[in-house]
Amino acid sequence: MMNEFKAMRPPKVKVIRDGMQSLVDSATVTMGDLVVLEQGDLVPADIRVLECSPNMCVDNSSLTGESEPQKRKNECTHEEVLETANLCFFGTQVPEGSCKGIVVKIGDETVIGRIASLALSTVTEQTPINREIEHFIHIISAIAIVLGVSFFAASLARGQDPIVSLVFMIGIIVANVPEGLLATVTVCLTLTAKRMYTKKVMVKNLEGVETLGSTSCICSDKTGTLTQNIMTVAQIVYADDDNQLKIQDAASSFTKGIRTYDPDSKAFHKLLICSTLCNTCYFDKYYEDEETGKRILLPFKKVRQQGDGTSIEEVVWQPVGNASEGAMIKFAHPALNESLGIKDIEDLRKANAKVFDIPFNSKNKYQVHVHCQSADTVADKHDRVVYMKGAPERIFGRCTEYCGTDGTSRPMDDATRAHIVALQEKMGSNGLRVLGFAMRALPISDFPPSYLYSDGREEGKSTPNFPLGEFDLIQRFTDAAATGIELRDDKGKPILPPHEASGPGLIFLGMMALVDPPREAVPGAVAKCKTAGIKVIMVTGDHPGTAKAIAYKVGILWGPTKSDIENMNEENRSSPGDADYEDPDSAQAIVVPGWEFSDDMGDDKWNAILEHPQIVFARTSPQQKLVIVANCQRLGHIVAVTGDGVNDSPALKKADIGIAMGIAGTPVTKNAADMILLDDNFASIVAGVEEGRLIFDNLKKSICYTLTSNIPEISPFLCWITMDTPMPLSTVLILAIDLGTDMVPAISMAYEDAEADIMKRPPRNAKVDRLVTRKLIFLAYLQIGIMQAMAGFYAWMVVLNDYGFPPTVLVGNPSGTGMFFGDQTMYCKFNGGQYVDFNGQVDPSGKNPSNDPPGRRYPLWDRGDAGFLEKCTYAQKIFRGRSAKPEDDFMFKQANTYSHRTFDLAQPTIESVWALEKDKFFEYTPWRGRMSPFWNNKWVAWNVARSEERIAGDKAGTLGRKGDADAQFVFMAQPAGVWSVCIGNRFDLRGKKRPHKIGAYSSLRDIVKGADGFVLDDWPPAMQFNNNAGCTGRLNGKRSYHRATFCNGGYHGGKPAGDNACAVLDNATQNLFYCHGGCGLHCNEAFGEARDGPDVQQCQNVASRLVQTNANQHAQAAYWVSIVVVQWADLLICKTRWLSIRQQGLRNSVLNFGLFFETLLAAWLCYFTPFQVLGTRSLRFTHWMPGIPWSMMIFMYDETRKYMMRATSPEVTNVATGQVTRIPGW
Repeated sequence: MMNEFKAMRPPKVKVIRDGMQSLVDSATVTMGDLVVLEQGDLVPADIRVLECSPNMCVDNSSLTGESEPQKRKNECTHEEVLETANLCFFGTQVPEGSCKGIVVKIGDETVIGRIASLALSTVTEQTPINREIEHFIHIISAIAIVLGVSFFAASLARGQDPIVSLVFMIGIIVANVPEGLLATVTVCLTLTAKRMYTKKVMVKNLEGVETLGSTSCICSDKTGTLTQNIMTVAQIVYADDDNQLKIQDAASSFTKGIRTYDPDSKAFHKLLICSTLCNTCYFDKYYEDEETGKRILLPFKKVRQQGDGTSIEEVVWQPVGNASEGAMIKFAHPALNESLGIKDIEDLRKANAKVFDIPFNSKNKYQVHVHCQSADTVADKHDRVVYMKGAPERIFGRCTEYCGTDGTSRPMDDATRAHIVALQEKMGSNGLRVLGFAMRALPISDFPPSYLYSDGREEGKSTPNFPLGEFDLIQRFTDAAATGIELRDDKGKPILPPHEASGPGLIFLGMMALVDPPREAVPGAVAKCKTAGIKVIMVTGDHPGTAKAIAYKVGILWGPTKSDIENMNEENRSSPGDADYEDPDSAQAIVVPGWEFSDDMGDDKWNAILEHPQIVFARTSPQQKLVIVANCQRLGHIVAVTGDGVNDSPALKKADIGIAMGIAGTPVTKNAADMILLDDNFASIVAGVEEGRLIFDNLKKSICYTLTSNIPEISPFLCWITMDTPMPLSTVLILAIDLGTDMVPAISMAYEDAEADIMKRPPRNAKVDRLVTRKLIFLAYLQIGIMQAMAGFYAWMVVLNDYGFPPTVLVGNPSGTGMFFGDQTMYCKFNGGQYVDFNGQVDPSGKNPSNDPPGRRYPLWDRGDAGFLEKCTYAQKIFRGRSAKPEDDFMFKQANTYSHRTFDLAQPTIESVWALEKDKFFEYTPWRGRMSPFWNNKWVAWNVARSEERIAGDKAGTLGRKGDADAQFVFMAQPAGVWSVCIGNRFDLRGKKRPHKIGAYSSLRDIVKGADGFVLDDWPPAMQFNNNAGCTGRLNGKRSYHRATFCNGGYHGGKPAGDNACAVLDNATQNLFYCHGGCGLHCNEAFGEARDGPDVQQCQNVASRLVQTNANQHAQAAYWVSIVVVQWADLLICKTRWLSIRQQGLRNSVLNFGLFFETLLAAWLCYFTPFQVLGTRSLRFTHWMPGIPWSMMIFMYDETRKYMMRATSPEVTNVATGQVTRIPGW
């Protein structure tokens, strides 16, 4: 920014030092230097004018916003620094005249320097969207951490493994955090910024997009923002067909493009010629081609498209000189061509060479040119013509005639003068700047080519030496001389005598009214702001009268001010108590000049000003603009500030959103701003407000859409830890939702169109209408979220039931690392049914599943006609070894390498199995699992080594090799053998229990708690050992044993592996056997020492465990798919906050694609095998269906909810402000 300030400094400057003028670097200018400024120069420091030419002026638009150059003179005219006429400020330009002045301020002490300090010292405020996202992050983080830590503690309290509990806590946190939010927010803001760019609003700060939508107060500059910053001839006055002076419209935005003047009128021709010749402004018509260096002629006009969709015709040729004169030549150039066939103003000027001129000055308030009627001032033998323009009251007072319709002169009487005054006042009341024009022919006989024209000062006269209508002054001077009175001016200085030749009167030609017209779209945009409850405040450096007139035109003011009411009461002669009296204090509009308030004014006074709904601040300084913004913010407003000049940069930095002008804005202002209006159009701000509101709406919708899936993601973990069920949804699938299927639909909300009432809502109250509110949380979590979770659980239970695991067997049987479901063999109590093989053939032995266990060749249970499962459970893990890892020579297939080291992981024992079988719980492998797409016939006779390596591969480990992870996995899953606490404790269980709890579940304790210890009579006859003495002691359902022996029926060196007593357990269970040549149900089975043969393989029935595992994986995939299905409805209901989907429509093609995308992605992840590592599975088509009824219910529920809201919340318009408010209803 400082570099931009430095760019305002001229490279070289003329100074007078020691009486010598020299050209020096502007950086070396110091206090006390005498500086010489000429036309076109940049002012190098703050300078007090010592002497200047009469036409000396400076362009202060970068400081005050005034489009008109300001006259300078060597007299102090005002106490306010920016108002006085004897100061020139650093960085401003001299468009006309010359002067000498002394440097009074340099560097940081200049006005611009102080502005730079203000801009750099202003603290950048945190944006509303930044605060909202931070607030949202705090809420979600708090929920995630509290839930995660709480359930981590609950998991530990219930005896879960710390690692399992930690994973569970991470799952809870992952489920709560919308991982895609960062990308969603960034993309939403970026897309909206691009969309705003098409509306001519360039966003420098992405967060500024939403800030503009939150705006409740716009402090707008006038010049160039509300107006076009193009001085334009709006109306002209000349004599019409009946020789009456009348107002005619010129084609301009002020007259809505309507033109009523007659281009063929002789009176109009003379007015047009006078405005062109009595004018020093000219056009820069060319631009230089950078490649060729040639100067190329530009077209005179072009049509420019604005951000609000409207177009504006603008003159491409740039006027060089005074803005008012520039407006005249822009009007005259096409008019001369149409009326007189003159193609260019320069052609007219060349054909009427200038002889003499008197520049405009603030004292005389007029400008005079004398022209001949040919290009040669010496040879021309025609009469000379004097042309005059200036303030109308200074012009028509010098006229004795006026130009009639046919171009001839007509006498001017008092009635005509009064009529001219009325016309002037009528145009002036509309905020137009009115100039009068006059002329007079100078006979060649009296004013030959050699005549020396003079303004009179050289001759000691107060008037020129040619006719200029000074008859009133001559008469006054004559009368005064007759009475011996000396005439003096307003400062008491004697008036020089007038020149006698200046007495003859002039011919009044007419008037031109100039305006910096409001932009066509601004009134409509301001009206839209009123409806939206946005207060628009004009803050300008321009004159209060001009600012007030423009404010009324654009709709910022629409009611009378206090002074207007006082004047009206005075005109009506009304006093308090009269019927037509109006209290001035009730005025809703106020115009506050800068000199009426100060930086340190109390809050009460500021509150009294800012409580007005219609406010204009005029003649404000940079510091005052800063204070205005600060006080608006103090009252709770989100403030947007527009500006183009350097003086605006501190306020732009202070505001919540700073908006610079792209065309008229200085580089300093653009650097300080958050966004830039490329077309300088206030209407583009309102379009930006709508876009900003839209992005807040869309972010809110996107977050609501994302949060609704949190409950179905969290609830599986809660169900797992509190109800001891298998895990319904894995952490990886949660991420597949948050970072996969939900990502595109969430982002698609950025493309959603605005709802019809978006600009009828009041500005967002940052304290109440947060990005995430209680209502949104209640809707997302406790309404839609719960319905989605119910849909997920329903789909999960449907799939598990289809594969043989009804809901009644799920509670109390948790899954997970070291748990039961999917890791251990399930045992169930059957009521009826039948045993079948994997071909569906019924066991011919006629076993009754209610009393008999399944055989090896008929391991599957089928419900038959009326069978059902009464209860299911697992063998209790009553052995817990030491926490150390096994010895280095540990091999999972060799029982001799097992010891009491099990990583502190509990193990099921043969004693637990027998306890279950005693209570009629038998091994359960469902026939429905056999009918599933994942079934493998080899599971019923699986090679143990191959089986364990397959399982290890699924868990990203490799068994059969040494390593802590490999060995630890062996003790988490179904053992490749059996553990016996009786053998391990040498047949005596008394006093061998460890204090560590088993963590068993009620179903297991109910089975074991009555066991009085297994003795010979309690064991199956084939299992008698220890000389038929059995075990001494009893099994305990609450405590574990610290010693056990592992037996797998194997032999090594002719002896039973593990322990000699293991021989009794060779056939302890039906699911462990040995085969010659390979595993299979009909293999050549090996017994006893023959199991030590080289071709013998250890086989195991792992079907019960793997059906559980695969069934739950399919059920988890179905749960996941059901979330995708219900998210269809969620995406549709989140399209609107208020309207029905029927009103909003389905025009968002990106959202429609999002629906297709999430469905296609879900199908791709399910059916494309490589992606099934994520936990997805190839679901049956029918398993996509359970979520559809829930999706329809969610959609109908939300449509009903929104209908009730609309039906019970009517809209009311505030008559005073135009703001639309909604009465809260249901």
